[in-house]
Amino acid sequence: MAKGRRRGIVGGVALLVVALVGAGLWHYLLRPDDPTHDSAVADAAKKVDQVQATFVADHLYQADKYVHAAGQYPDVAVLTVTGDTHWGTGVTLVLRVAGHGVEIGADGSVIDESDEAICFRLRLGPRDDRRDDDIECPPDDPIQVAEDPSLYEVDERLKSALATVGPDEAAVRAAIDGLKLDPAIRTEVTAQNGRVGVALRAAQYDCLLARVTGNGAELWRPARIQLAPGELSCDTRTSLSGYFGKGLR
Repeated sequence: MAKGRRRGIVGGVALLVVALVGAGLWHYLLRPDDPTHDSAVADAAKKVDQVQATFVADHLYQADKYVHAAGQYPDVAVLTVTGDTHWGTGVTLVLRVAGHGVEIGADGSVIDESDEAICFRLRLGPRDDRRDDDIECPPDDPIQVAEDPSLYEVDERLKSALATVGPDEAAVRAAIDGLKLDPAIRTEVTAQNGRVGVALRAAQYDCLLARVTGNGAELWRPARIQLAPGELSCDTRTSLSGYFGKGLR
């Protein structure tokens, strides 16, 4: 083979390697078939699907809101973020996600299993959203994200606490204090025209409203879409208004 032709082939291979490295695909060629790893990627990808579904359901578009929402998932860490808004600069996140991989044999037995950290790149806007799965994880430490408080399983406790207090603001406040809720939960109590309204809010879409009258206490959780920006407020104005207890408008 002529030297010129060999140089051409070697040069072409080198260019292919550079292209693959640039595209983040080279490690796929170097890594042999690994069913356990592939299973871990699939498991982690389901968690990223949930994160992206939250982005859509919560109508997010700002970089800090994306980071905060993703950071609420226990198996998800945000490593990097660039950009400001979806429709402006676009926002790019790199997530590190815990994935559990299992290799199952032909007889259904477990051949191998392991927990792995799998990284994903989410490109959000400015025109289209794209996602790269199983990329090389950057060395960055996770961005610290404050965990939202939760109203999980508070409904029955609140209902029981308010069952016998009547429309007395001081008694309602004392009953709520007795629940020893997370101090990060915003609590609002307002008396009006012989009724007492209660609003508990843990996060944008975690809201519990109550209305106490002479006939007892009623509780209501507005639907997620009703709590979207520009819709109902999680406050006592809503708990004392005609919107209380209503379905989607």
